Amino acid sequence: MHSHLTRIPVVGRAIIALLFVVAFAGVVSFDAHPAAGATTQGDLIVSEAASQANVPYCDLGGGINGPTYGGVNEAGCGPSNRGFDCMSLSQFAVYQVTGIVLPSDGSQLSGVGQFIPPQATIAEDTAGLLPGDVVFWGGTINSFAHSGIYAGNGEVWDALQINVPVQTHTMSFLSTIYSYDGAIRYWKASAPLTPGGLAAPIVGLAATPDGGGYWLANAAGAVSAHGSAVNYGSMAGQPLQAPIAHIVSTPDGKGYWLVAADGGIFTFGDAGFYGSTGGQRLNAPVVGMAPTSDGKGYWLVASDGGVFSFGDAVFRGSMGGQHLNKPVVGIAPDFQTGGYWEVASDGGIFSFDAPFYGSTGNVVLNKPVNGMTPTTDDQGYLFVASDGGAFAYGDAQFEGSMGGSALNAPVVGLAVDSATGGYWMVASDGGIFSFNAPFYGAD
Repeated sequence: MHSHLTRIPVVGRAIIALLFVVAFAGVVSFDAHPAAGATTQGDLIVSEAASQANVPYCDLGGGINGPTYGGVNEAGCGPSNRGFDCMSLSQFAVYQVTGIVLPSDGSQLSGVGQFIPPQATIAEDTAGLLPGDVVFWGGTINSFAHSGIYAGNGEVWDALQINVPVQTHTMSFLSTIYSYDGAIRYWKASAPLTPGGLAAPIVGLAATPDGGGYWLANAAGAVSAHGSAVNYGSMAGQPLQAPIAHIVSTPDGKGYWLVAADGGIFTFGDAGFYGSTGGQRLNAPVVGMAPTSDGKGYWLVASDGGVFSFGDAVFRGSMGGQHLNKPVVGIAPDFQTGGYWEVASDGGIFSFDAPFYGSTGNVVLNKPVNGMTPTTDDQGYLFVASDGGAFAYGDAQFEGSMGGSALNAPVVGLAVDSATGGYWMVASDGGIFSFNAPFYGAD
């Protein structure tokens, strides 16, 4: 957003809008921690803004994933530079911690965040703020001129204007340039601290088809995108009848589905809605989802092994109504046959018009299996246990595991890197473990 050093009289004051979006060879373990001294998500938001200190100001530059060249040649910014403008710095800092994306156009989504209205004096304004609040200046509800991240002690991290890099300015100084429109608190003091993004627990991981990135999703429906993955939206902040159970990429990687434990389906990007079990009475919760090869249908699986087919997905059978030694925890498609596999928590594999390559159903495991993925040619599959142990069958290659290592949180998902044949694991705290697959970031 363009920022100009002109005084603008105070006009309408209200909640500024935002949108939810909602995203190494060998073994790499990522064990991130909150910024030193951070006690709230607000502190982490400040840390994210501070991490961009001295980055250039670039009109139309920057966004949720960091600084970019905005296409405007000006003092301090050109094609060889990457920077932020006044809105994109706030977008970046807030998104990195909460998964919330503030729009550049000022569009409004009512009922999101806590509005902190302006008071009679800047001293009174400052008294009502906490570090991590986003402060807005010099505009109406849909046309403000400036924003920044309140850092505490009357200081604001911002990208003020052309040829002035990211730095702090005082509330008092900014009030000599703009009228103050109030602040929004997009974070909650009770939210768990997960470094880099989503509040715990993370429940799923989905890779882009080319292996260039991946998405993570949490139980509340927030999504974070990493590498080349694009964040197409999320359910963050929206009421859910049941927690999100999994995230699944469309075959072309231009969208994804979120599936809830009640079988509710939420579509983003080019993902189509073909039906759901949301609102129906189920015998057991939905635990997984698999798309068809053309992305025009999908299967859902419940923990009792029941399968529900939608769109062009053909029902090939299920374990519903049959005796199981352990509950089913996932489903994976076989694009070659149009069938699918179910996996149980003991590693038992149930094949429906799909080849059986092996299982751990008769092996005593240290921890339960909780995720499964096919290889890119569907000639094998891998599954992962909560202690990070990996099991490879068919043409799946074992590239390493976290089995036997101390983990801060259990592993909850697995995805294959189609480019290398390696894979990623994700833990419920957002930690990513890479095995012959590039590390693109974690939550």
